[in-house]
Amino acid sequence: MAIDENFLMTEILKLNTAVAGISGKIDGFLQSQNGMQTEINGLKTRVSSTETDIVNIKITHSTIRNRVLGASAVVSAAMGVFMTFGWPILQKKFGL
Repeated sequence: MAIDENFLMTEILKLNTAVAGISGKIDGFLQSQNGMQTEINGLKTRVSSTETDIVNIKITHSTIRNRVLGASAVVSAAMGVFMTFGWPILQKKFGL
């Protein structure tokens, strides 16, 4: 049985073409994976930054809330003192 060299060369060329095509697809896939990894890393950075901002907002909210509650306590105490001592004096002085 004779070996047809043209047939073998044709088949080898087809295999080389198929391997080159697969290699190109693998390269494209790996490049897209690298692009996705870059995007994921960027998102991780943004999420980390957002988490830091949220912590800062919570701290600021807590500080403002504590200041408002403290001011409310001071005003309430002052109103209590005024209503206990100042109002009766005003009533006597101005006849309210």
